[in-house]
Amino acid sequence: MSFNFTVLTLFSSLSKHISLTFGLSIENLKWSASAFTIGIFFAFLVGHSRYFEYEPRLGVLVAGLAVSIPQFLIPFIGDFMVIIALRILQGLAMAAIPIFSYQAGTVFPRHRTLAIGIIVSGIFIGGFLGSTLGPELALRIGWRLTFIVFGLITLILTLAYVVLIPGKYLPPKKVPVKEGKGLSIWREKFTIIWGFTFFPGLWIVFTLAPLIHFISESMYRISGTLSSTILESSYIVWSYIPGIALAFLRHSRSDAKTLFRSVAITQSILYVLSMIGALLILLTHNPTLFLALLIILAAVQGTGPTFWSVQTIAYPKHISHRAGYALGVISNSAALVGPIATLLISSLGPTNIWLLIITLNIVGIVITLVGMRIKLPIEKIGSRTYSISS
Repeated sequence: MSFNFTVLTLFSSLSKHISLTFGLSIENLKWSASAFTIGIFFAFLVGHSRYFEYEPRLGVLVAGLAVSIPQFLIPFIGDFMVIIALRILQGLAMAAIPIFSYQAGTVFPRHRTLAIGIIVSGIFIGGFLGSTLGPELALRIGWRLTFIVFGLITLILTLAYVVLIPGKYLPPKKVPVKEGKGLSIWREKFTIIWGFTFFPGLWIVFTLAPLIHFISESMYRISGTLSSTILESSYIVWSYIPGIALAFLRHSRSDAKTLFRSVAITQSILYVLSMIGALLILLTHNPTLFLALLIILAAVQGTGPTFWSVQTIAYPKHISHRAGYALGVISNSAALVGPIATLLISSLGPTNIWLLIITLNIVGIVITLVGMRIKLPIEKIGSRTYSISS
């Protein structure tokens, strides 16, 4: 995950080099930098298809190839529309997330949120490396070779996972007929509601990540690299905090509902913190304070580990990875519309970006609280057989 997103971040952090080489405008670069988020939606749609749903190795392989192959091609293609298409294809990197979340939830059931947080943090470790190491490496070996080096590392790591991962840690390829009856993931009200709890959080995270360079330099006259580094570093830390907090909680019961409520309450608190950060940014024009408030705003990233933790809590084990793809399709529809909507809204005035982020956090709080009131799918088929060690 780290090197997948190092690759995805390089385009934004090396935008000046790309602009000089291909003569692309700043506006074109903004669209190109954000285009991969559209592919994120299709990642879950593809993963949910019958070709990949029970072939986890194939899903991870496709995700890795979708990142690395365009990375080899972009340095030699100056056509704006082709670059957009390749960037969209790179968004398929996220197709691996439901598989990784399943593994974290089943191998580390007592600390699933922390385990998932460690995995998801790879996204922002990649963002950090792309924003810091990428530009430094480009100065020494050129931006084209930098693209190729990181693409090659991603390809090698992808092949290593596919070859080395033990089968016992992968989702089952087939669901027993008896176990598969009586529960339709898409007909479950919980799937729809919980899927949308991450819609606002993902909109914020994957819109700010590629645009923070442009926002900080145009609005605050701050180095885009500095603000991006602070934001990505904060995202990494906030990926761990929810899991650490939940690990310290002691439950009198270990049933699914208790676990779920703890995760949902934590998610609501994270949205509140992010909303406060965005509100204070809106009210201040001090560059130093802006950088400090980015740390609070980044709390929204903690909703990633909490959201994906529920996959193996709310659903029976044998279908939890399938439920992950369904939840991903719903939540990641934000990646399909978010960046485009944000760019259009921000064109009316930079202040609108922060008003939008405040609104999205409020929506996230409301939907999460609504989701807490809905009966979990696993409760409908026999919660008595479920325990924290399942």
